Amino acid sequence: MSIARITSLTAEQLQRIRTHWKGKSSFIGYPDAERDTAQNRWFDNLLVQPDWFSNAVSPTATVIVARKGAGKSAIRLTSIERRKAQAGFLVVEASADELVSTHADLLAKATERGYGAVSDWLQIYADLICRRLAYTMSGRLLTNDDEIAVRTWAKTRGITERDFGERIVDVIKTLVPWAKAVSTENSGQEEGSIERMARVAEATSFALYVDDFDNLQEKGGATNIRLVRDAIEAADRITHHNKTAEVHLFMRQDLWLNINPGWHYSDKVSGVVHLNWEVGDLRRWTSQRLKLAIGSALGTDPQAVRLSFDEMWHVFFSPEVTLRDKSKSDSFSYIVRRSMYTPRSVRALMKFALDSADTLPVSDLVIQDAEYSYSTEQIEFLKTEFGSLCVGLDICIQSFTGKPLEWIASDLYKHLRGLIGNGQVKLHTGVSYGEADIALARFLYRIGFLEVRYPDGDRYEVRDVMRHPDHWKSVRTDDAVRWGVRSAFFNGLKAYRA
Repeated sequence: MSIARITSLTAEQLQRIRTHWKGKSSFIGYPDAERDTAQNRWFDNLLVQPDWFSNAVSPTATVIVARKGAGKSAIRLTSIERRKAQAGFLVVEASADELVSTHADLLAKATERGYGAVSDWLQIYADLICRRLAYTMSGRLLTNDDEIAVRTWAKTRGITERDFGERIVDVIKTLVPWAKAVSTENSGQEEGSIERMARVAEATSFALYVDDFDNLQEKGGATNIRLVRDAIEAADRITHHNKTAEVHLFMRQDLWLNINPGWHYSDKVSGVVHLNWEVGDLRRWTSQRLKLAIGSALGTDPQAVRLSFDEMWHVFFSPEVTLRDKSKSDSFSYIVRRSMYTPRSVRALMKFALDSADTLPVSDLVIQDAEYSYSTEQIEFLKTEFGSLCVGLDICIQSFTGKPLEWIASDLYKHLRGLIGNGQVKLHTGVSYGEADIALARFLYRIGFLEVRYPDGDRYEVRDVMRHPDHWKSVRTDDAVRWGVRSAFFNGLKAYRA
């Protein structure tokens, strides 16, 4: 049965939608993809595919690079969903923390050696896949003193990128009889273990997904940077030199930007995909959420909603926001400019506004009040997310309280030198480079706190890490350059003075 398309809204429908969603913001979803994708028909109704999407979910994507909230988890879940449908294909998921904890001794030796960890990472990736396959079949973890574990590791020793998939298949031949014996011994083995064993036994291709790879940077130091580089090189070699195996690493943008300068293999990594959202992409993401909200309120399929973006946006938000100089700004553009240009940050500011509004549409005053709460939350996020890379990062950020939005370069460096000189702020080794004050400025740019402004007549050309991620390496240091605290944080710092 065909569903009538909604191409315009009557006054009664408009009121019905606003009454339905008054005081509620659940239609904009959850901040994490794991919960968000659990919504009914997420892949049909809510999945947005920017230009980089097809590359990010392809088998050749070795490294997925993105800021927090840009969609790394959504890409991982979408890619896995597609892989699972392929016959003879097995997917293994892990975290960087698991890799490091399981193979601490091996990585410690590589750290002491200072070079040649690529072969170690090949072994680690293979071992992780084997451990997961063993657990999938038997429900029992492999431990170091298991006889089967010794035999398994013997088969993976000396593994290379070219025979990676074939070696794993060979390991399976060893694991299947062991898993069957374990299953027979375990009377409480859950139903379905036979099917799982059969699926593993028939597998000929494998994909390993490693999330939170940036956690390897937590200890800081040039040595850790070398390990990360070698891990990426090993993953890239496996994925691009072997037809039956893939390794996909997911990491934060700031780590990727930091490991590139001076890395000999950087230009050879062929599977790097950057999840950089444009304004148009964020508009499409928001549009899908608005269609869901309108469809739910009117009891129809969201795909039947064929309204323009502005028509849908104005159901929930006032069209314009009045700025300090009394000029007007489109309300959606206002929200995006104050975000970190990710779906999660746009969602956060929208949610603050929707939850604070007594009526719909949300007024421009409520949007601006919500911005203070949002900015404060973003400041706390920076401290938590990057505090392990910089001693006194919270002091550094709070030191901008009561200071101007815009700085000439010499004033900024003088301010940062004061923080460094009295011992309150110190970057960990390997986190940035250059003189101490310049390195700190570059770091603050890389994490999104500062932006660079180049005078262009009566306007500025603005460079920030969201839209110009590589610019941090070549920022000029003379006073023709202006630095500014990004508006996503500046209002939160002002709120601290209130």
